[in-house]
Amino acid sequence: MRGIRILFFVAMASLVLSSLAAARPAVPQAAPGPQAKVEVKPEAAPPAAQKAKPAAKPAAKKGEEKRTEPVVPAYSDIRQRSAVIVFYFWLWFSIAVLVYFLLQWVKEADRVYKAKYYEPEESPRKGNPMAPALGE
Repeated sequence: MRGIRILFFVAMASLVLSSLAAARPAVPQAAPGPQAKVEVKPEAAPPAAQKAKPAAKPAAKKGEEKRTEPVVPAYSDIRQRSAVIVFYFWLWFSIAVLVYFLLQWVKEADRVYKAKYYEPEESPRKGNPMAPALGE
């Protein structure tokens, strides 16, 4: 039983740590020196497919520039970051409470089993046709 508890604790700890690591945005490391601009060109289509294409897209506005740096998802302000932290805290707290109730339920079931509460020969409920209810 102790080994199962330790295994369960390790599994829960790994889940908590993995979710905390996923919540933290990854910051890309800047390479020293100038970075080369890379533009992706579409592959050449067969001539039959090129004829069926509609007119070319309108040119980009003069004020727009193509961004070459990677887009990194991050929180826009401290409120979003704290909201995510509160959500993870609430999520793991509710899981912990549910696991606590489950463990208490299992302990009670083990106690009732060891007391032979349901054995017909030794049961204090012998002769009672109704199923036992919690709190009786």
